[in-house]
Order: sequence, then structure tokens, then C-alpha cells
Amino acid sequence: MMSRINLFTVKKKLNTKNADISKLVTECLGDKEYLNEVVVLLNDNIEEFYDTIEVCIKAKDRFSISRGAHKIKNGLEMVQASVLLHYVDLIQKECQHLDTFWKVQDILNQFKIEYKLVKESLSNQINNLDD
Repeated sequence: MMSRINLFTVKKKLNTKNADISKLVTECLGDKEYLNEVVVLLNDNIEEFYDTIEVCIKAKDRFSISRGAHKIKNGLEMVQASVLLHYVDLIQKECQHLDTFWKVQDILNQFKIEYKLVKESLSNQINNLDD
């Protein structure tokens, strides 16, 4: 069995946020309640993405994996989560190859770890908004 090594790296720029809601705040006119609703919808979409990907990996359905990844791109762009967008791009690229489901699983595991940080960052940014 092949050893599972990290075949990719995600380079983070120094002093950057995991996510940035500044544009979203402007579009929501600073309404914290509306921002919270948008973040809840994003979290729901990410949870659905996790479930879909897990099932599709078992079924070896790379087209559905790629479709599921594409569905969350807009939400991640909305909160400017560039690192997570990079992981989504990697998942979609791996879906273009045959028999790379273990790589997709590894990328998904790293996505989950990074998403916890992004989720925390989003929560902190919303809580720090001036009333």
C-alpha cells in the first residue's frame, strides 16, 4: 500500500486572515443578524458538502465529488476564504484523475481542519463588529 504523504502544500501569506467578511459586511449594510444568517447557511452548506463527499468517495463517484465542491465555492468566495478555495480547487483537480479517491479524502481532512479555523475567524469578526 502506498504511504499517504502530503503531495501538495497550501502556502499562506503572513499576516492574513483565514477569512475576511469586510465585503460581506458592506453588502449586508452592517446588519449582524443578516450576517449571522449568511454564516449559518454557509455552515449548513459545508456540512452537506462533507456528507456528500464521504458518500461519493465510498461510491467512487468523482463527478458528484466535483459537483459538490463546486457548490460551496460561492459561499467561500463570499467570505474570502482563499485557503479553503484552494482546497476545493485541489479536490476538483483530483476528480479529473482516476483512482485518486484517497487523495481526495486527505484533502477533505485538511479542509475540515482549516474550516474550523475559518469558522472561528468568521464568528470573531462578526462579534467584533460595532453595533
